Amino acid sequence: MPSSTGKVVLLSHVLPPSPSGQSMVIQRLFSGLPEGSLTLVSRTDYADSAAGFTGPPRLRGDYRHLRSVPRGRFRIPLPPTARAMLDAIREIRSRALQVGRLLHSERADVLVACSGDLYDLPAAELACRRTGIPFIAWMFDDYLFQWTGPASSVARRFEPRVVRAAAALVVPNSAARDAYLARYGVRATVIGNPCERSDLVALDAAPMRFPPGESSIVYAGSVYHAQLDAFRNLLEAIRMLGRPGVKLHIFTSQSPDDLARGGVSGPEVVHHAHIPPGEVSGILRKADILFLPLAFRSAIPEVIRTSAPGKMGEYLSVGRPVLVHAPEDAFVSRYFRENGCGAVVDRDDPAALATELRRLLDGDGTIALEAAALAAAARDFGISEMRVRLRAVIESVRRPR
Repeated sequence: MPSSTGKVVLLSHVLPPSPSGQSMVIQRLFSGLPEGSLTLVSRTDYADSAAGFTGPPRLRGDYRHLRSVPRGRFRIPLPPTARAMLDAIREIRSRALQVGRLLHSERADVLVACSGDLYDLPAAELACRRTGIPFIAWMFDDYLFQWTGPASSVARRFEPRVVRAAAALVVPNSAARDAYLARYGVRATVIGNPCERSDLVALDAAPMRFPPGESSIVYAGSVYHAQLDAFRNLLEAIRMLGRPGVKLHIFTSQSPDDLARGGVSGPEVVHHAHIPPGEVSGILRKADILFLPLAFRSAIPEVIRTSAPGKMGEYLSVGRPVLVHAPEDAFVSRYFRENGCGAVVDRDDPAALATELRRLLDGDGTIALEAAALAAAARDFGISEMRVRLRAVIESVRRPR
């Protein structure tokens, strides 16, 4: 991808082999780079060992980590917003200094900085302003709105500076592109969260993953506030069906107690430990329904509208019926509705969800959904195409030393 004239430095709060959607996207897009062309930077120390990480394979590259500064002790009590701002300024300056030194020592000619951490993007902007090295701001989620409480004031202060200073802006879908264009007049490049192409013949030949006679609804990933009420609606809908063999299988690194605290528990829920990335497609292919939820009553509705879950392409690539339960104006609802590649329930209504569940479990229209899903995965989530887009963005901004 990059030329041999210098390195790409990638800054992200999660990196392979962390078990997260963002690290999976990073692994798929940046794998296969020439030896010595990539340095990966995070606040987590990945250099010593991958023990405890169950996500995608490590990338071939040098891993570096940033050290946080101790939080300041203020003699005079400060309001939460003021304290958050002062803490942010201290941390951003410290990270910018460290990133700037890394850019110099690694002889980098471009920095790619990802969202997900409150301080990484502002630190990247400051480091690149000091060094003259261009940076690409990669918004996996809407940075301005993903923070609540005092942290939101930090995001409001720094996002305009980050977006306008970036040599290029990358977003995961057209909804996020339109949001940043309306907000700042800046046109972003869409690089979708890619997925591997599934070998359906091999997946079908594998042993059955779920008990015979059971109807399996599968979700793979973390369960948190951006989805909780949709999960609770699903459990209520399952109970409305009156079919004891319908189960929700959740594959996650979270514990059953974590799920229960969010109201996701009961005899309908089957908890599974997080599974290695190489096994995900096999499990998804054996499901009767794949569940893709986003919250209706959330503290971050703007993020919900532009969210593109990393699992979206993988769900489509296995050719199973996808059930989207998300607000009407969410990108995922519009995408599945417009492409006919999944069933969409965009009302906060367990009864409507139960009706759609019943239809899918009875096989009504699922063949057409499965065919459209495979077509959408090939068209919009292919790894080769997304790598070409990434290469074009990097080469358009880099300034060889």
